[in-house]
Amino acid sequence: RVRNKPSIELNLYPTSLHSFKLMTDNFKNSHTKTAGEQLEYQNKAEGVHAVNHECSDVFEAMKLRRKHKYIIYQIGDFEVQVEKAGGRNESYADFKASLPFSDCRYAVYDQEYTTHDGRPASKIWFISWFPVNSTPYNKMAYTTAKTHFREAIPGVFDAMASSLEELDGVLGPDGKGARKSDEDDDDDDEDFDF
Repeated sequence: RVRNKPSIELNLYPTSLHSFKLMTDNFKNSHTKTAGEQLEYQNKAEGVHAVNHECSDVFEAMKLRRKHKYIIYQIGDFEVQVEKAGGRNESYADFKASLPFSDCRYAVYDQEYTTHDGRPASKIWFISWFPVNSTPYNKMAYTTAKTHFREAIPGVFDAMASSLEELDGVLGPDGKGARKSDEDDDDDDEDFDF
């Protein structure tokens, strides 16, 4: 005697407009790496992106007139553009808070510090912000556009960071440069056996 096995029917094709909408909404949900942000890329990784004239104007205002503490740039649909220019009174913590958790950016930061002999000095850093949880296409887009974009930002030190800890390693925990502790200055030979 042959038993009829219950058949399982897989419906891979939507049968109504409502089920199609539900199916496509599931694919639009945010991925866990984007921290809830919906990120769209329109072939950003392909081609050379134009640099908006505002990018170099804002940079010159920062470099020559000391108008900004930092500038954050983003790749738009077809060009690199200024996302945010931080005022002179903003802190290093404000700069770090302006960097997105899951999207790449370029940043220029004016690091003010005191030299070992007590003179005030400053360095301007170009920072490529590539967080670990950014998508590969986003990293490719920013890597490809960097060479062309760097021509508009001359005379700065180059750095790359993928986390806030790496950024602190470059700029120091307070944004005023990495400082040696008193323990590092000791020239004791007690760690070595002679």
